[in-house]
Amino acid sequence: MSDQEQTNAWNIHHHILPVPAIMEDLEAQLKASVYLSVAKMVEEQTGELSVSASPSFIASLVEIVYNQIVSLGTDLELFADHAGRNVINSSDMYMVTRKNDTLTNALKEYEKSRNDKS
Repeated sequence: MSDQEQTNAWNIHHHILPVPAIMEDLEAQLKASVYLSVAKMVEEQTGELSVSASPSFIASLVEIVYNQIVSLGTDLELFADHAGRNVINSSDMYMVTRKNDTLTNALKEYEKSRNDKS
């Protein structure tokens, strides 16, 4: 048995998943969480509007939201890295929203209200 095969056997015996399997599991958990949140919001909105949404519509919306979340995370990481930081902070989010004054102002108000509570 090769060294790699021994390592794999040991990992399987001790229930240690290889990194790709862990990442796939994490992605599935995140998508499930996004699905639940999006489905709940769609249900609330369709109830108020007396319309219905098909499961394929909800699934498509979940994919769009999930992809936007991933893209936002990447952008935030890049802005922090460009600023020479390892930690994302509110200035990175303001860089993302810099072309949308309404969203930037809403974020500033939210940040101010959180700081006022502290």
